[in-house]
Amino acid sequence: MSTLFNGERAFGYLRKLAVEIGTRPSGSEKERKAAEYIASEFKALGLETTVQEFEATTGEVVSKRLEVLEPYYEEVTCEGMPLYGSTGSEGVVGDLVYLEGTEEEYLTPEVSGKIIMTSRFSRTAIKFLSKLKPLAIINVETSPRVLPKNLWGSAKTKERYGNLPTVRISYEDGLKLLEMGAKKVRVVVESKEMKVKSQNVIGELKGDVRPEEVILIGGHYDTVLEVSGAGDNAGGTAITMELARVFKEKGTRRTMRFIAWGCEEIGLVGSYDYARKLREESEKLKKEKPDDEVETELDKIKLCINLDVHGAFLGSNAASILGPPELTASVKLLSKETGSVYEVREAVYSSDGTSLSGVGIPSVSFSRGGGSNVFMHSIEDNIRWLKPQALQVQGEFAEWFVTRYVAEAAAFPFEKTIPDKQKKEIEEYFKRSMRKLP
Repeated sequence: MSTLFNGERAFGYLRKLAVEIGTRPSGSEKERKAAEYIASEFKALGLETTVQEFEATTGEVVSKRLEVLEPYYEEVTCEGMPLYGSTGSEGVVGDLVYLEGTEEEYLTPEVSGKIIMTSRFSRTAIKFLSKLKPLAIINVETSPRVLPKNLWGSAKTKERYGNLPTVRISYEDGLKLLEMGAKKVRVVVESKEMKVKSQNVIGELKGDVRPEEVILIGGHYDTVLEVSGAGDNAGGTAITMELARVFKEKGTRRTMRFIAWGCEEIGLVGSYDYARKLREESEKLKKEKPDDEVETELDKIKLCINLDVHGAFLGSNAASILGPPELTASVKLLSKETGSVYEVREAVYSSDGTSLSGVGIPSVSFSRGGGSNVFMHSIEDNIRWLKPQALQVQGEFAEWFVTRYVAEAAAFPFEKTIPDKQKKEIEEYFKRSMRKLP
């Protein structure tokens, strides 16, 4: 099957986002600059382009520091997680306790008033740790040769469980602290929270036969702090932008809505806001006209294709699906037919497609794994590991899929349903992040 997708062109979009614009933290000016660039490209294609604004809670690290005070002085490189809490500029000093497990049964009162070091830090662990009120947390990366991640933490977690200042250190530095018998440390995480405006960028291509049937195709364009986010997710955004060009040229029976999602890295905020508004507008309209057969915007959207983590030259492809069995079967069959190697699974993928599936829209999340993915959310997630050929592989497959089942299909082939088992998994996913379904 011939395709129009051009990996080199897509790589140009990637380079613009990850290198020229660079780090695009959720809600930042650089994120807005990236949004303006994407919107300009959609407009240049002749797509009906809109920008949907929303509010988010984000944060920044003012200063961070980890110092060993006993048995001898040493400073350790760290990254702060601003949305988990702040020590203030002076920091906190306390005895260091290493925990191999953070399940409730392994936590004892000795944790109280101490500084905890662990590689098993999670939102579930916070629930139990917070009761014992440690002074701070040192989160050790689980893999060697990986720099500390530049992750945000969660404002909702802090709101529920209180101030829990947290830093991240490398596996090697965690090992060093154990080997030296570190007893007393100082942790500084001076941070602040802020309300910001962010945006989803939407480029719509109207279908010429069934324009009332809508397909979403998108990827997030924001990053975590200080990170260029080349693979996560300039790559997915670049594929989205190139697919917009492809289908503008090829045409489509159904409406395609290309979306660059904002603020994914702080909890899928852009897609969550989009999905929530779809649900609220649908419920309002059906309440106002209970006796009418009303087709809402939510009813019209049949499928979401999500593109997150792309471009690794040495890697492999995956598709995570939430929807009817025939949707899963279609990806598997196309993989066999085209010789494109894909690991296909029915599972929640922690990305924007899950927000849409939370309001009943089936989703396919395409991603590309690889050794370099271990660098995600650190400053080493850069263009060094990525190549146009990898974007070509994913872009061609997405083009084949969308052409066959969306652009040219006489009738839309997939039932709009989410199986009960998957519904429970989606609900549990949002519950873990202390949110309801969108």
